[in-house]
Amino acid sequence: MKKVGLSILLGAFVLISNAQDVLTIADDNISLEEFKNVFYKNNHNADISADYLNEYMELFVKFKLKVREAQELGLDTIPSFVNELDGYRKQLAKPYLKNEEFDENMLTEAYERISFDVNASHILIAVDEKATDDEVKVAEQKAITIKKDIVQYGRLSFGDAAKQYSDDKSAVSNRGELGFFTAFMMVYDFETAAYTTKIGKISNPVRTKYGFHLVKVNDKRKAVGQVKVAHIMFKTGQGADENKLNQAKEKINKALQLLNKGEDFADVAERFSEDRSTAVKGGELPAFGVGKMVPEFENNAFELKNIGDISVPFRTEYGWHIIKLIEKEEMPSFDELKVELKRKIERDSRGDLSKKALYKKLNDIYKVINKPAVYTSFRKGAANSVATGTFEKLNNNKTLVTIDGMSVSVNKFSEYILAYQSVGSDIDAMYIDFVNEELLAYEESKLEEKYPEYKALLQEYREGILLFDLTNKKVWTKAVEDTLGLQAFYDANKSNYTWEKRVDATIYSCIDLTTAKKVKREIYKKHRGTITNADILVKINKDDALSLQIESNKFVKGANKNVDAIEWKTGISKDIVLENGSYIIIDVHEVLASGKKELSESRGKVISDYQTALENDWIASLKAKYTVTIHTDVLHSLIK
Repeated sequence: MKKVGLSILLGAFVLISNAQDVLTIADDNISLEEFKNVFYKNNHNADISADYLNEYMELFVKFKLKVREAQELGLDTIPSFVNELDGYRKQLAKPYLKNEEFDENMLTEAYERISFDVNASHILIAVDEKATDDEVKVAEQKAITIKKDIVQYGRLSFGDAAKQYSDDKSAVSNRGELGFFTAFMMVYDFETAAYTTKIGKISNPVRTKYGFHLVKVNDKRKAVGQVKVAHIMFKTGQGADENKLNQAKEKINKALQLLNKGEDFADVAERFSEDRSTAVKGGELPAFGVGKMVPEFENNAFELKNIGDISVPFRTEYGWHIIKLIEKEEMPSFDELKVELKRKIERDSRGDLSKKALYKKLNDIYKVINKPAVYTSFRKGAANSVATGTFEKLNNNKTLVTIDGMSVSVNKFSEYILAYQSVGSDIDAMYIDFVNEELLAYEESKLEEKYPEYKALLQEYREGILLFDLTNKKVWTKAVEDTLGLQAFYDANKSNYTWEKRVDATIYSCIDLTTAKKVKREIYKKHRGTITNADILVKINKDDALSLQIESNKFVKGANKNVDAIEWKTGISKDIVLENGSYIIIDVHEVLASGKKELSESRGKVISDYQTALENDWIASLKAKYTVTIHTDVLHSLIK
């Protein structure tokens, strides 16, 4: 019993410890946990001492004082703030509104599939996505009958059936053959049928947005990756006669003879290839993977093993080709492709499956109770107007559905219909979507409660927006726009804004010593008032724009080492100095004594200092307004 009692006491102590407050501002208590989140985020590897903690706490106090003041002023209630925070909230919520297990499985599946290429043929029985149940049944039965004719009765080959029955118009010429493809190149359900059906077998009818498909898998192979090739082509075009085909074949064979004699592939392509868009680049094509070229071209490209290998001549529907392998890239690893695959999944129909999985997960978490009688009554009066896109809101506060005990009214569904209805809308489908959206919104409302890291991150954004808006108003903008205040601050602190001793000089940088000597003679003419620097530039740079460069400025010590090196007195430097490949001459016009800067000369620094002064005064006023209590014993518990 004593052991149990001690355990309870220790547990209570841990709870109390975790709930400790490190700071109190007026009536706001800031927990040690909140402070730790901020502190460790910005101090990963710092040695934690009492002095360091005290210094950081001072910054934290200033931050929290400003946030408190922003709240007191009601800045967290104005529409611009609410809208901005809501935008961040939705972005931050996205990673939490997922069925992680499902998404990880989809990611793994996608990589496994792109690791293989599938060669398949198909027969399409077209049926509209919005077809009636009877129309769908007829189309499906037709697909089933065709499969029986091929497999069970042997009346037709798959190719003949495709040519005769497929609603894919290309089947007339290709007999339903699609060549090799990989994941994401077909709609997901079609892709699944292709990857799960054995070689030589035909799938059951597969429904996609296009209709029903019969998928025959011809071959499977490990993914071939990507290749980059150059080609030489002689065009025939579709429907070319025998004479044209023979002419193109004769040309490609002559090109091959030249290559066999040792001529450069790029040169031959540039001189003779009839694909002029690539000929100018030595026949080079952009890198491609499976399914991006016509099958004949693709097969020949991927059969080349070594960089520099050249194919035998082959024909496609476009003409005769010879190709040369330039680069070959193997299949990347899972880690290398992970980010790209995630993006593809989001854009693919898989993204819809991911949403459905999330909705199912949320239905399992929260108790969703529909009110069939209420929905049936509402549907009776609204279905027709929803279908015609003319629905008008009905005043009905009855509960339509409850989510985890939270009531959702008919009125809310009415608002949803008004926002999304169109001609042909299905009220039942809209209801399903509506409940899912409400379920998702409910889950989003629970994120701060369920995920402390999300709550902390959202608070960080919230306070950051408040801090920016108020500091901008009180400090940054004020320092720039308050001209009278800025002038008064400058007048009170003139001694902080002074010039060091300076020299007003011109630096002449010459390309060589001969040019430098010419320039020096021209500078003496300038002193006599007969020419200007502009005249010197025109004369010296007549043949070469880089012969001479001129820089005039007021230099302090340390600004230019060549100016530093000369004696600071008026006149032309005695020596021509070689510096970084340039020959340097310096002409000193005036030596300027140290003195006070005017406001116009030091405006940037004055504004910066004025901002600091405004902020310090503001913080002092906030400390006077709000009682600040730092719980030092709690703070120093972080010392290790």
